[in-house]
Amino acid sequence: MNLVYLDHAATSWPKPPSVLRAAENAMITAGGNPGRGAHPLSEAAEELVYACREEAAEMFCTVPERVVFTAGATHALNTAIRGLVTPGSHILCDNFCHNAVRRCVLALVDEGIASADHYDASGTEEETLDSLEENLRPETTLVIATHQSNICSKTLPVERIADFCTCRGLFLVIDAAQSGGRLPVSMKKLPNSAVCLPGHKGLCGPAGVGMLLLSKEMPVRPLLFGGAGIASLDRGMPEELPERLEAGTLPVPAIAGLLAGMRHVRALGIDAIRAWEESLSAEFTAGLGRIGGFALHGETRGSTVSFTHPSRSPAKIGTALAERGICVRTGLHCAPAAHRTLGTESSGTVRVSFGASNTRSDVAGILKALASIV
Repeated sequence: MNLVYLDHAATSWPKPPSVLRAAENAMITAGGNPGRGAHPLSEAAEELVYACREEAAEMFCTVPERVVFTAGATHALNTAIRGLVTPGSHILCDNFCHNAVRRCVLALVDEGIASADHYDASGTEEETLDSLEENLRPETTLVIATHQSNICSKTLPVERIADFCTCRGLFLVIDAAQSGGRLPVSMKKLPNSAVCLPGHKGLCGPAGVGMLLLSKEMPVRPLLFGGAGIASLDRGMPEELPERLEAGTLPVPAIAGLLAGMRHVRALGIDAIRAWEESLSAEFTAGLGRIGGFALHGETRGSTVSFTHPSRSPAKIGTALAERGICVRTGLHCAPAAHRTLGTESSGTVRVSFGASNTRSDVAGILKALASIV
């Protein structure tokens, strides 16, 4: 069965051939531990890791030393949030946040370390900033912003939020799980910020690697402790970045794949990728309208569309599509706060998310299948 893959908000697929080759080649030619030896395999691994830092630094307008490799966006978010919060802090999260943020923050609340509230990001940019202002407390130290939702195409004005935080002496953590590789992200325009990215979504890399990008004002404390390749006699983790936040052996094959993925994305062009995905989304939503009966939830002008139908549950629609070789995601998508905001918490939605590899025939295929299902 030929698959129509429309679940890019979960992970990109298929991976570009260059990504597959890079990951395999790293295991053959760069099998040493980067920064932990003078032999050829270790040096090759170190060169590869630094090349990926340089590529990310150029792509996101920062310096290589402030590119920290993590196991993924969830690891990056936990590192940033826990590494910035101090006892008695108050945290403000938007109401589209993913469980990678929500559960991390709730754990801090349950541990008695911090308190937290939501600000409403469902309206205009001005309304979002007004809600931030209204929910500030004297003890607020950290704001968290979902750059782009994982259940619809809602996008937050992170540069304006960064300016808001900078003027008030607040730190900002940005969940860029959906925006990395799709929307421009420049650390030069994000002071007092930590940006958390996965490698396996819009950057087209493998699973198992992500990045934490830090502006120079961010005093993030380590989440993990262990070998860093330098300062082995010190009691704690070294002060230097990125080693301070990179305990243990880095996943060199995944980093090699991420490097190839970023080069692939930059060669295609982020603007061109976004325009193509938006054109597919527009064609898909127009087709749903022609079939009739479907309800759209949240914004649809980006790469991700959520919908429901009154006569079929999201789960039944997802199963019926899977039987036809069409891959989508159904349910709450690990984002109950977002579904609560959109009024779909009880049922969830069917989520269709497009990637650069999708075609207009993929859109026609799912529309034909949906018409027959409902």
